[in-house]
Amino acid sequence: MEITDYTLIISTVIVVSGWFVNSHLNRRHDISKKRMDCRLETLLSFLPVFLSMQQSSQPFIDDPDLNDKIRNAFVKFQLYGYQDEVDLFLDFKTAVENQEGNKVTERINSLIELVRTRLRDELKLPTLSLK
Repeated sequence: MEITDYTLIISTVIVVSGWFVNSHLNRRHDISKKRMDCRLETLLSFLPVFLSMQQSSQPFIDDPDLNDKIRNAFVKFQLYGYQDEVDLFLDFKTAVENQEGNKVTERINSLIELVRTRLRDELKLPTLSLK
């Protein structure tokens, strides 16, 4: 075998390896984007619940769709949420069902802080110091 034969073989191996590596990296990137889309949809599903709870002292009376909003957000949290998010949401939902006003406020505030922090972290945004 001549040097040109080795050069051809090495070049072919490098090109084929490059294709595999590029394909693998593109696949990881696509999965990461899809995961981020699902997470954003989950975290944003909580926004209508938060807004309804913040805008009224009697949110269940003023917003008849609040139970549906909570149910929708809870399903998405169960599908795409982290364990601590699901646990907090379940505590919030249980407190709402048991009509424990102080616990509802405490749990929703904890969940809001967790969602805000996690969303900013996942989007690689700087942290905020809210006063």
